[in-house]
Order: sequence, then structure tokens, then C-alpha cells
Amino acid sequence: MVNAKFKFIVSQARIINLYRNTRSKLLKCNVNIYFNKQCIARKVIQKYANLKFTKNSPVAQVTASKAQILRVKNEIKFLFKRKDKPNHELYTIHMKAVNEWGSLWPSIQDSIHENLSQAIEKEYQSLDKKIRKLKGVSDL
Repeated sequence: MVNAKFKFIVSQARIINLYRNTRSKLLKCNVNIYFNKQCIARKVIQKYANLKFTKNSPVAQVTASKAQILRVKNEIKFLFKRKDKPNHELYTIHMKAVNEWGSLWPSIQDSIHENLSQAIEKEYQSLDKKIRKLKGVSDL
């Protein structure tokens, strides 16, 4: 965490923790958007998008497929809207931190970004593995 390089008292670390948590929330939303976009690109349907139709006719199969893709696209739109609030909060927190920490803030921010990027990279790898698994199952 940030505390590995810097020593803070609790009252000083409040804005730093708020920034880190908000940034983490924003990055996780980006991960979810990435996952859904990759699912559409690779023609993989997640469980939440599975819809139950009677698939007796080719028309019903096409309709079911289009409905599933539409469900995933709507989820992406929702995630983009959900991303707006943390993005705005992050900007506000960043401006407060710059005012509070001055010339120290860039090094603190770099430390936060480095730690979060390592954690998020693991999530991207995990989701890529999940997509490959879903693709293998859907090919059967």
C-alpha cells in the first residue's frame, strides 16, 4: 500500500485512502466493461445474459441470440453510466489532495497507481482466463 513508502498519521491518510478507494472502484468498473466487450467480441454469453426461449425453430434461435447480445450491450451502457460518479468524485478528491499535499502529491499518487495497477492486472488476467473457459464450454 501507500504506507510502505510514506508514514502518515490517521488524519493525514484520510484523503489518500479516499483517493485510493475511489480509484479502485473506477478501475474495477473499467474491468467489468472490458469483460463484457470481450464477451461480445468473442461471441461468448455470460450466465446473467442467458435467456430461456423455446429454441424449436431457427427464428427462435436467432431471436434468443440477439436478445442475449442486447442484454450484454445494455450492461455495458449501464456500466459506463455507473462509472461517471466515481470519475467525478476522483477528480474532486484529486483537487483536494493537491491542495492539501502540494508537491508531495505526485509521488503519493504514483505509489497509489502502481499498487492498484498491479492488482487490476491480476483481475484482467483472471477475466481473460474466464473468457477462454467460457469459449471452450460454448464450443462443445
